[in-house]
Amino acid sequence: MTKTYKNILVYSGGEAIGDALYKIKFVQNLKETFPNTHITWLAGQGKTEYNHSLKPIISNFINQIIEDKKIGHSPIKEFFNKSPMANKFFDVIIDTQTVVLPTLIVKKIKHNIFISSTANWFFSDLKPKTFSIKNSSLDQRLQLFIELLSNKTNNDDKFSYNLNINKKYYILAKSILPEGPTYIGISPGAGDNSKKWPLEKFIELANKQVSKNRIPVFFIGPKEEFLIEKIKNKVSSAIFPEWTNKAVSSGLKGPILAIALTKQLKVAVANDSGTGHMFAVGGTKLVSLFSKHNPTKYAPNAIKLLIIDSKKYGGKDPNLIPLEPVVKSIEKLL
Repeated sequence: MTKTYKNILVYSGGEAIGDALYKIKFVQNLKETFPNTHITWLAGQGKTEYNHSLKPIISNFINQIIEDKKIGHSPIKEFFNKSPMANKFFDVIIDTQTVVLPTLIVKKIKHNIFISSTANWFFSDLKPKTFSIKNSSLDQRLQLFIELLSNKTNNDDKFSYNLNINKKYYILAKSILPEGPTYIGISPGAGDNSKKWPLEKFIELANKQVSKNRIPVFFIGPKEEFLIEKIKNKVSSAIFPEWTNKAVSSGLKGPILAIALTKQLKVAVANDSGTGHMFAVGGTKLVSLFSKHNPTKYAPNAIKLLIIDSKKYGGKDPNLIPLEPVVKSIEKLL
């Protein structure tokens, strides 16, 4: 029988869009495992997209969000000062990060049970018998926190996202990408330029899809609008769903619409990026292009995923990834 807890505090430094999307699986599993528990999410060192662009879709899983509380931000100074959370008490605190000094600061908050994998679980009240952080993904570590608290093993094979997305997003997505054509999602962007596969290769990939009577659907972020004209000039049949008049005038443009749009795709291709995680959360099959980071640790939680890593081709430069394996991966997922 699963244990019960009155309240759980989850600590993180903060979540940009990619990090927040990646952790949704953990957030959902935590609430489903402890449905009657009040869950507080503490972004101690900055902001979290759970309190902004993604707030509508995680409202069923997180009861309270506290951000930019400056907890773990300047740990040496904080160690000698009273915690901003000194008047709070939690049955459980889950520390999702792994740096020693912030862990010590978070542990100052009053609690019954503290769980952290920092320093090979040295500070944790509950510890796994065997678990290698070095050879595991962040997702595996987050799910292990739940297992330690519940004494139950999660069955990842049965996992599916159960997001609180308003129907209006799906209605709009279907009007922009109507049923019928084979849509192939393409996201050429990334927050970090060193993780971007060359735009020319994305364009060539798109034209190969056109030759097979498929429609390339480009997902272009707000800072990448300048790419649209470049792509249009070389891929005349390309669609840019988030930049259509319907999307712009709807007032719904943003990550949630992007997630809804992925339901219309057959397969998507993305760099190691926030949009890649949107594709995964949305439920489409995904080809993920990795270069700088280790895919073992940060691969998106997609329903079906194929990873192509530049390190297989000689290094961390995404330019090293050839076109052919990306083309073949799309065919395999189709």
